[in-house]
Amino acid sequence: MRLLPAIDLIDGKIVRLTEGDFNTEEQYGDPYEKLKEWRGRVPMLHLIDLEGAKAGEPRHLNVVRFAKECGFFVQTGGGIRSVEALDAVMETGADRVLLGTKAFTDPDFLDAALVKYGDRIAVALDAYDGMVAVNGWQEATTLRDIDAANDLVARGVKTILYTDIGSDGKLNGPNLERMRALRAAVSVTLIASGGVTTEADVQALSDAQIDEAVVGKALLSGKVSLDQLIEWEARHA
Repeated sequence: MRLLPAIDLIDGKIVRLTEGDFNTEEQYGDPYEKLKEWRGRVPMLHLIDLEGAKAGEPRHLNVVRFAKECGFFVQTGGGIRSVEALDAVMETGADRVLLGTKAFTDPDFLDAALVKYGDRIAVALDAYDGMVAVNGWQEATTLRDIDAANDLVARGVKTILYTDIGSDGKLNGPNLERMRALRAAVSVTLIASGGVTTEADVQALSDAQIDEAVVGKALLSGKVSLDQLIEWEARHA
């Protein structure tokens, strides 16, 4: 299983939120310095423009460009709700671009994105208690996560990032019940996000046949080190 260190961005700073609540923002410094620190040590990066997700348009494309200059495989998203925004993010060289709200509110947009960019398109499926949330996690829907995942696969999506909002930022472990249910439902690349904190969490996700996992607050807060993350990935490869 592959592990992706996470950087979330607001106002040019690395931040972490709890359950997607912007009132819980904690800052962790300058993204450029962090990318320099991680350069050459980990191959993949999860880079999310939270400010863009809230505003409805990307706000941190320069950070994405710099991450690519550093040699990372970059998975990025946040605020991509127009063709122009999608093209602008793709032009940074990002390897995998996450569509969120727009993938659920405008299926035609998703279909067109898949035709144009193929496997570089992934979808961020964010849910609370199994129900999909959109608009930067601020708006609940009546769509169940399993139904949403099946529909995405039917449309041709090859990669789904699943964030359990109730676990995000709490350092209490991932929602294994939901991850197992999603794994049973779909056979595409499945990425877990939210609560990944210990090697036991990594082992449990690996045992559940999850392909990748995002590690955010646990790494930035010092709960785990980058060296530990590298060792975990090696043991669970």
